[in-house]
Amino acid sequence: MGERCLCYGCMQFKHEEEHVCPSCGYDDRTPNDPAYITPGTILNGHFAVGIRIGSNSEGATYIGYNQSIGCRVLIREYFPRQLCSRVPGKAIISVDPKHVVQYKALMAEFTELNRSLAQMRGSVNHINPTSDLFATNNTTYAVYEYLEGVTLVDYLKDNAGELTWKQVSEVFPPFFTSLSQIHNNAIIHRAISPETIYVTQKGELRLSGFSVSAVRTVHSELEPEIFHGYAAPEQYSPNQKQGTWTDVYGICAVLYRILTGCKPTDAPSRMENDNLCAPHEMNPSIPKHVSRVIMKGMSLYSDDRIKTVTELVTALFREEPDPATGKFPAQRRAEDDTQRREPNGEHRRPRNNGNSNNKNNGGSGYRDYDQKGYGSDAHENVIDRIKVPVIIAVLLACVLMVIAIIVLQLLDMGPTTLGTPTIETTLPQEMTSVSDNIVTESDSGTEVTDAPSGDSSMPDLVGKNFETKKAQLESDGWLYLVPVYAYSDKYKAGVITDQSIAAGTPFTTGAVVEVTVSKGPQSIKLPEYEGKTLKEYEAILESMGMTNYNTVSVENQDMKNGMVVELSKEAGEEFDLTGSETLKIYYVANPEATPVPLQTTAPPAPIETAPTTEEQTAPPLELETDPPAVVDEPVEEMTAPPAPVIPE
Repeated sequence: MGERCLCYGCMQFKHEEEHVCPSCGYDDRTPNDPAYITPGTILNGHFAVGIRIGSNSEGATYIGYNQSIGCRVLIREYFPRQLCSRVPGKAIISVDPKHVVQYKALMAEFTELNRSLAQMRGSVNHINPTSDLFATNNTTYAVYEYLEGVTLVDYLKDNAGELTWKQVSEVFPPFFTSLSQIHNNAIIHRAISPETIYVTQKGELRLSGFSVSAVRTVHSELEPEIFHGYAAPEQYSPNQKQGTWTDVYGICAVLYRILTGCKPTDAPSRMENDNLCAPHEMNPSIPKHVSRVIMKGMSLYSDDRIKTVTELVTALFREEPDPATGKFPAQRRAEDDTQRREPNGEHRRPRNNGNSNNKNNGGSGYRDYDQKGYGSDAHENVIDRIKVPVIIAVLLACVLMVIAIIVLQLLDMGPTTLGTPTIETTLPQEMTSVSDNIVTESDSGTEVTDAPSGDSSMPDLVGKNFETKKAQLESDGWLYLVPVYAYSDKYKAGVITDQSIAAGTPFTTGAVVEVTVSKGPQSIKLPEYEGKTLKEYEAILESMGMTNYNTVSVENQDMKNGMVVELSKEAGEEFDLTGSETLKIYYVANPEATPVPLQTTAPPAPIETAPTTEEQTAPPLELETDPPAVVDEPVEEMTAPPAPVIPE
């Protein structure tokens, strides 16, 4: 057999004459995508690059091999293809001149993110931290440990699609701790999902998939990579604030998937019609308090959501296990109850811890139990004996109260007004009805509408800016706005076009009103561009609700810099804002003349003029004794040098 070489598919060694790797089946004759690095390329002197195993709009991930220490690694290349391209046949990246500023800004964020992850190496156990970071080929590379394991998605497939709460409570606490530490280092992941969580061969969880924020939010400068069902609602709007609560939504959605076996409904669909069932309703074995906490962590509005991982863990595990047995109280009580029964269903006599002074057991170490299984000294069960009568009494009192209210209401319909009692009911904010009007049908077939009540009057919101009104009304909890977005030819984008509770209607403080917010018209007529600068034209387009356009710089010596010269479509033509088409705006960007370099080695030759009387009496300056070569410098050497040639 010939010499051994690396397989670029799995970075395991194989014989040179073997084209198909016996370990992974990769054929080294497979053509490579020229947009990505050619397998076999060496980076930073000792990192061998293998095949690409993943990519998004931020960059590409390759399997790699660290030749210095002889181990497999993951290599992440910052490579936003919307802003740059690769030089054919080379690893070097060429940046689009129009996007240099964006490219550098995002690369700085990419570098800072991975530098922070590298600093957490060794202190945060359940992430895949950066082990090396270097710059070359006009970009930045981050190196990570190669994860030996499977994604949580594949792990669930091998475990009947779901896990029990007991399994989750044993595996996830260390993972929660690491996630909290990440947040303490000012890092928000924004992509927590079964696809970014790995289960190692030791059964530990590892979080991967860190990216710049622009990749995790729609309508940003990069194409978004959103994990639908696990992404929080604020990730679907660039105007909403994101924070630790964004990751709380993601981890709660992962718990929902693990415990129920079902992927949660994506946030935009829930915003339109939130019919997501609670986990306990789908799987009764899930503790009810766990189900409530998960739904609280998946609240659509960040103000209602659990804010931090610490709060989430406290709520999930508020019933602490017994330190001696490691079992939760409910589990221990169930086992104790089972131990009291013989196999035939009768209660048996449990030991009394060797207490031999019980007069009924003759010092045998057992206590007597009656037919119901209670001992003569079972004072701890007094509550169990009286709680049923108490519950019956409370229910009877409630029934009598309801009957009394009905009777009073019937009497109030007569000629004499006796007054109607008012029962105030406080509902959770998310359960508050959009409308307080209740419509019922009387025996005569006519509709009777109870007069709405409340402590405030609904303001007129139509025609107002949604973001402005939302900030004003929700600052003190007076009124909460739930947006539903729709196209409108009458109102500009961001303006409220309708409200579910009419203006002037009474409502109770803290109510929720659904408002329709304009997305702008579905199509517009492209405005005239002649005589307008790029900034002026962009302002006009954005005021019409248009954002899907790109700018292209051109050279035109007959026009001033910044002037719009052409569009990819004709002015006055209809442009569909709902489609995928992008308008191109061509504007003038003439190259500026290269300035004449200043003389730095010596001051310019003095101009010879007739000396004044003071100059004749003053001593001569040392500058006049400088070598003639500086004074008599040829004029042609003062002209601007030719523009430097930039190699490709």
